[in-house]
Amino acid sequence: MIGDMGFGMEEESKQNIWDFDKEICMSWKRCKDSGLTRQALPRVDTVSENEWNAILRKDQILIDSALPYIRMIKSIIPYPNSMVLLCNRECLILCRMGKAPQLIDLGIEKGHIVKEANIGTNCLGTCIVIDKPIAVFGDQHFLTVFKGWAGVAAPIHDRDGGILGALGIYIEKENAGYEMLGLAILAARGIEEQLALKNKYAELEACNYRLSEFNSDIVNTASILSHEIRNSLSTISAYVQLLQLEKVLDTLKADKILTEVTRINKILNDFKNLTRPSQMKFMRYSLNDLICHVADLMFAKARIGKVDIRLVMPEKHIFAKVDKDAMQQVIINLIENAIQAMEKGGVLTIRLLKNKESGMALIEFEDTGVGIPEQHLSDIFKLFYTTKKGGSGLGLAICKNIVKNHGGNIRVQSKVGEGTKFTIELPYEE
Repeated sequence: MIGDMGFGMEEESKQNIWDFDKEICMSWKRCKDSGLTRQALPRVDTVSENEWNAILRKDQILIDSALPYIRMIKSIIPYPNSMVLLCNRECLILCRMGKAPQLIDLGIEKGHIVKEANIGTNCLGTCIVIDKPIAVFGDQHFLTVFKGWAGVAAPIHDRDGGILGALGIYIEKENAGYEMLGLAILAARGIEEQLALKNKYAELEACNYRLSEFNSDIVNTASILSHEIRNSLSTISAYVQLLQLEKVLDTLKADKILTEVTRINKILNDFKNLTRPSQMKFMRYSLNDLICHVADLMFAKARIGKVDIRLVMPEKHIFAKVDKDAMQQVIINLIENAIQAMEKGGVLTIRLLKNKESGMALIEFEDTGVGIPEQHLSDIFKLFYTTKKGGSGLGLAICKNIVKNHGGNIRVQSKVGEGTKFTIELPYEE
């Protein structure tokens, strides 16, 4: 299976054998310059417990991203005397999986530093220095105590190309092949992709948090402004009525002012509902019962407007988790819009049905009103967009917000002169 996973990389690695020889010669020179001799024993070097804990915290994302690949490699290497290792850019081994007692005794162990100056030419330490994949087989190790072993390693980079560490594999020399290096390279690339995804996710989370704070500031500011404006409107309304009583202001002009004051108050109330943080109480509820209840509430208003409300619903109840009051507000708003769209009367058909493929319950509101021009359909859910006289342009925006908080969607179809159909989609429960 190693051959299957790394076969493509094996050819690439073989083409670079002479490069490996050159790198190994340069590594030997570095080892000699550091005072090592071929017959020397490794210089075991570790970090203090406090340093180790701090490094683990700093490199935790690297470890978490690498572990699945380390497990995968270890599971497909058939040799018991083998190890898969992860080190950071300081050549400190962060993770070891597998056992090779002789290597552990020589200092290839978690918490140990495997720099060339400590243990000579080795796959992890040399990989960090050259920042390239490397294979070190048998006598290519500077220290002769490692001549029975083969190691391969590939560097792991951040998205800016900086080296974060290396992934290495050690097995006994007689079992080694260049396909093992291909496997390490593939795993290192996979780790880099995981790190990139985690960085992107962290950036999105941070951006989300900043937006949330910004939105919270906007909501609080809007609430304060709304409160102050309403106080001023109350004062204006009181003075208008006083002027009206003292006959300083005629009734017609006073009524116009009071009508506009009332309209602004309604806009402020709607805006408050739109910006108020959602604190919905979801309960399993029959959509059949909810629609029937609202239709009864709206019966008188529909009759005054010469509108006939017709309900088309299945005998078997369809249930969904909803905030009853919030969803009732949506249905009332859509029925009121339909009544206003049929100035000379008409028929409003409300249908409830299931779409088993999508797992959604559909509530359709189809009227025989004047319809909405096609060029306006994409705007009707936007804030402050309205075609109604005296409308705030917030009703449908609030409806959309409520439905989205239920995990659903709301859409519209319309044709001028024929009518309009709004469709609410909600996840249903069996």
